[in-house]
Amino acid sequence: MRIVTNREMKEIDTWSMRTLGIAGTVLMENAGRGCVNVLEQYFNLENLKVLIICGKGNNGGDGFVIARHLQNRGAVVKIILSGKGKELRGDALINYKLAKKAHIDVHETIQYTTMKTIFNTFHPAVIVDALFGTGFTGAPRGMYYKLIEIMNRSDAFIFSVDIPSGINGDNGHFEKTCVVADATATMCLPKRGNYLYPGRAFCGDIYTVDIGIPYHLIDKGYPRVTTFEDIYRIMPLRPPDGNKGTFGHVLIIAGARGFSGAAAMAAISALKVGAGLVRLAAPEGIVDALESKLLEVVKVSLPQTTEETISTEAIDVLIPLMKRSDVVVIGPGITTHPETASFVFEILPKIKVPFIIDADALNCIAHNVQFFKKIKAPFILTPHPGEFSRLTHLTPQSINDNRIDLAPKFSKKFGGILVLKGAPTVIASPRAETYINPIGNSGLASAGSGDVLVGMIAGLCAQYVSLFDASRAGVFLHGLCAELAMEENNEYSLIASDLIDYIPQSIQYIMERKFVEEKSND
Repeated sequence: MRIVTNREMKEIDTWSMRTLGIAGTVLMENAGRGCVNVLEQYFNLENLKVLIICGKGNNGGDGFVIARHLQNRGAVVKIILSGKGKELRGDALINYKLAKKAHIDVHETIQYTTMKTIFNTFHPAVIVDALFGTGFTGAPRGMYYKLIEIMNRSDAFIFSVDIPSGINGDNGHFEKTCVVADATATMCLPKRGNYLYPGRAFCGDIYTVDIGIPYHLIDKGYPRVTTFEDIYRIMPLRPPDGNKGTFGHVLIIAGARGFSGAAAMAAISALKVGAGLVRLAAPEGIVDALESKLLEVVKVSLPQTTEETISTEAIDVLIPLMKRSDVVVIGPGITTHPETASFVFEILPKIKVPFIIDADALNCIAHNVQFFKKIKAPFILTPHPGEFSRLTHLTPQSINDNRIDLAPKFSKKFGGILVLKGAPTVIASPRAETYINPIGNSGLASAGSGDVLVGMIAGLCAQYVSLFDASRAGVFLHGLCAELAMEENNEYSLIASDLIDYIPQSIQYIMERKFVEEKSND
């Protein structure tokens, strides 16, 4: 599904009214009804006490519609309007008048003491945040600041309309305070602020409400949010008469003294996603250690430096192996030793099959990014913000703030698929195809997690999934591993090797379409 800026969503709303002839009141009615449908997934609405906090704009108008539909389904509803009804305009005013005619209890006030009294006497089970919406910028002040704080201190379930009030819909930022929601229903299409941090952390569960604009007319272009259905369609077939050649050969060039774990985790992860054969080429001094860790991986000893990193003499050993491989990975744990860096610059132009540049290989290239022009084969880059900073000379903060736009820009500049890791990870192609990964948790922020990811992407590439789709699927499955692990683990204790244990479950979850079953049971 496409993800939009505030301006893009406003343009879609205006276009739908002027060109398609869909009345604004119809869009607002559909939005409010859709929000109530989401709430019904959480609660039996009969006699449920719901307090709706309405602002004076269209977000508040959605709140008035929500109130009517909740009342129709048996809920006990009160509204706090942060102002006077006579200040409302357009569709919000129409729905305010309808709420009044429906005899819904509407309290029009800007007095914090009055609002606090309503909270303390009504004791709502649910608070609907329809205060600001996506267009809000700056810091909530005065009464608004206090109102948000009293919502957050409440024990009630908080449901935000479009985006938690106080969060900027374009970048996910907030100043001073914002609503902390348990669930958010975003209208028509998700907004960037729903998925960019810190905003994503305050949205809770995210739902997209169909407001009646035909999706086939607007759900085109990029960026997009990767969905479970996308990954189901990407997953490679497993013909029953297949063999290890059918499912592809991976060559992983990785490791150094003290970094054998990175090599090992990348190799086993490639096998776990279905690669037919994995060769792990590492400095000869660490191969014995790898032999004891990896029974199913073919080990290749490489000439090494005195510090037991990969030597330039390894190129002659690797060239015939690369010819027999479907995909090559280079970088996990190789260090930036000067001779190893020379090895990276010498070998990359010689690779003729698709390959992935990861970790220390990226750090080596950061000293000369013009080198990308010498690469002939299609490739994937997998930097985290620190590595991307070294490649681009941008600060990690600016990278995180602008990751959705930076990923396609530098994918085109460098000439390869770019997997910009982080929260959220963004996958982009030189053609500006851009996907945002919506799944994962902070447990992924630990040493070795990226080694698991690059192995998963490589294993999917080996099975003749395109580099772009393998990147999308690898990132998504990697995040799904972290989420599935929460049933028996926690975000504090999750380590990279735990992720490998959940690769089978993540694939099973997709292939058995358990995401459909969970959605129907909500």
